[in-house]
Amino acid sequence: MRSKPISDARDAAAKKGLVFINARALTLEDSASGRFASGEPEAVVTDGAKLLYVGKQNEIDQGLFNDREVIDLKGLTLVPGFIDSHIHLLELARSHLGKDLWECKSIKELLDLLKEESVKLAKGQWLIGYNWDESRWQEGRYVTIEELDGACPDNAVFLKRICLHQALVNSLSLERAGLSKSVTELHYSSEDRGRSPDLPSSLGQETRIYPVSGLYYNPKTAKPTGLIQGEAKRMVESCLEFPEHEMLLALENVQKRLLALGITSVHHISSSISLIKKFAESGKLLLRTYFCPTWDEKTGVSWCTGEEMTSPLKLGVVKFFTDGSLGAHSAALLEPYTDEPDNRGQLYWEGEKLKETLSNLHRAGHCLSIHAIGDRAIQFVLDVLEEVLEKYPREGHKHRIEHCELVPEGAIERIKRLGLIVSAQPNFISMWGQPDGLYQKRLGLERWRKMNPLAEFLRSSIPLVFGSDGMPPGPLYGIHSAVNHPVEGSRISPMEAIKCYTKAGAYASVEEDFKGSLRPGKLADMVVLSCDPTTCPMEKIKDVAVIMTVLDGQIVYNNPLELP
Repeated sequence: MRSKPISDARDAAAKKGLVFINARALTLEDSASGRFASGEPEAVVTDGAKLLYVGKQNEIDQGLFNDREVIDLKGLTLVPGFIDSHIHLLELARSHLGKDLWECKSIKELLDLLKEESVKLAKGQWLIGYNWDESRWQEGRYVTIEELDGACPDNAVFLKRICLHQALVNSLSLERAGLSKSVTELHYSSEDRGRSPDLPSSLGQETRIYPVSGLYYNPKTAKPTGLIQGEAKRMVESCLEFPEHEMLLALENVQKRLLALGITSVHHISSSISLIKKFAESGKLLLRTYFCPTWDEKTGVSWCTGEEMTSPLKLGVVKFFTDGSLGAHSAALLEPYTDEPDNRGQLYWEGEKLKETLSNLHRAGHCLSIHAIGDRAIQFVLDVLEEVLEKYPREGHKHRIEHCELVPEGAIERIKRLGLIVSAQPNFISMWGQPDGLYQKRLGLERWRKMNPLAEFLRSSIPLVFGSDGMPPGPLYGIHSAVNHPVEGSRISPMEAIKCYTKAGAYASVEEDFKGSLRPGKLADMVVLSCDPTTCPMEKIKDVAVIMTVLDGQIVYNNPLELP
């Protein structure tokens, strides 16, 4: 196969197209199984950016071979382009500019890595890292601010947890953000107390959280511990500087990575549109990008409504957060965390205020995306949306709940009745949902078994879409995780999982008429796989390789492996 550089893909659009022969096509269109029933070789023909023919090879018009590049797949599997329905492109780009901390298995490894990086930096320069997860560390605790100060005395440190809801910082970072004072010196009004009634008074006996700022501190010394979230994290993060030219280059690298994973469309969640818009205007954005702005209490979404979008960028759902994450102990629970008995997590909104805000956006015709992980958050969101939709009914609204992991009793029936979409991240199941993993430690055995009931959603005919949240991106890893769910009753079939990563994603972004399946007239976005995930051993799905990615009818990625 001849590799075509990504940057040349649009220039190549003038070519007449491609002909794939001897394919095993999972069309997701022709039958309940999502494939042709004949078992005979199949052919797929593109005409520019669209599909011209999808069908039996022995029935193809021979004239379609003229002036088209013919590729013999020799029995390899062809599926629609994957859609990651929950990802943060800018966060992934920033992580490319920082140090990846995922492989650190202990605090010692982390500190040694930071010391090594610190000596390469000028005095005062930021040392930025991403993807740490304390549940993987041998010591079973967080790094202290004293340890970070010792490892990096001359550099401001900002290390973001893999869930994105917490960070670790040293004293110099807090000083730059104006958070270096002890808790006893910080302003703490009664109004602030009322805004954060659910925050824990203690965490692990050795730390407390200051409700206004999200600043964790040691109750014995009233000094910060180095762990931050919420407003404190935003304050420190606002001090970081990422040069625009470096971010644009990092976005190109992220895009190459996603195309190599077979991803042709993304639902990109961010608080800022300027950089991704500039990337699109430069002509370098190839991924079909459904931009989902996060709600800002001060500016709302006025900064992006009415914006002209440069193809392939399209304005999408408005994203809200109602709780945090299980990893950060901030997902809102009905009962306390097993490993923090005085903590039920945090709700970020007051009911009436959220109802008013959602009502205004709903009535204006926006689609809504609401982050809710814990059972208390999910119940809260359903209570609010029930009132909004009862007062202002609207057919085909396509509102969605993001994550929806610990589902409370009776919630599935309510989700179905309200016509909501569930946007799940099956990769979380493999990362933290295995027996004796982080979820079980946080929630105990009984609640752990209720996490991510994927099969129940589908049995109730609830639209279920899959994304990765970038932890890590990879549809085949997500499909593997959904099919091999540790709780048998929550598993779904490989074909169902593929549909959640293709057809359902197109439905959620109101694009089901022109992408998400293989049918003449739809966009020529396709992925060639090394074997069929629906027939290979379930435990081997994660090992299926992406051989080729086709976007807009152009080959934008070739696996270095040769075709058989």
